[in-house]
Amino acid sequence: MNLKIELFYSKTCPYCAPVKKMLYEIVKGLKETVDVEEIDAWSEKGEPLAEKYAVQMVPTIVVNGVKCAEGPINRRQLESAIKSVIDR
Repeated sequence: MNLKIELFYSKTCPYCAPVKKMLYEIVKGLKETVDVEEIDAWSEKGEPLAEKYAVQMVPTIVVNGVKCAEGPINRRQLESAIKSVIDR
């Protein structure tokens, strides 16, 4: 299975960098082919995509078009959210 993960972040968000680091660590351990796209949610390019997925806070993780995590989360929650999309 190929995964497309979109990470919505903000440059001023104190939670985004730790979640981004966890995301890349988790992705390394997956058997699937993964494409991660980092999107500044409040940028000109990012705003339309943020609207599409109803992003209300950052960080937000979208996997294969499914918003699966929003806001500050821990590693276990992030792994579970990604796995829930893989297992569909």
